[in-house]
Amino acid sequence: MGRLPLGMSIEPKVGEIPFTREQLKQTFMNCDTNKDGKLSWDELKSAFKYLKSQFPSIRTELAFHKCDTDDNGFIDYGTEMDSLVAYSEKCGFTIT
Repeated sequence: MGRLPLGMSIEPKVGEIPFTREQLKQTFMNCDTNKDGKLSWDELKSAFKYLKSQFPSIRTELAFHKCDTDDNGFIDYGTEMDSLVAYSEKCGFTIT
């Protein structure tokens, strides 16, 4: 990943609390609308919208590139979910 644009930071602002790993995982699981144990592109994009990502489509693309290790077009629960949560944690999503 490259540098952040000028003025952007992944550090939370004063008064914002970072999501915990468990909260992020639960958010992703809640967006699994068909409850098939894996996240499709649209389900993951919906999760990033819920997390208030400025660019949910780009965040989704980057997450799939990094986390869909078996290239099946889904983020499966288990190790891929763990990787997704770790990636999202590094993105600095916060509760405002």
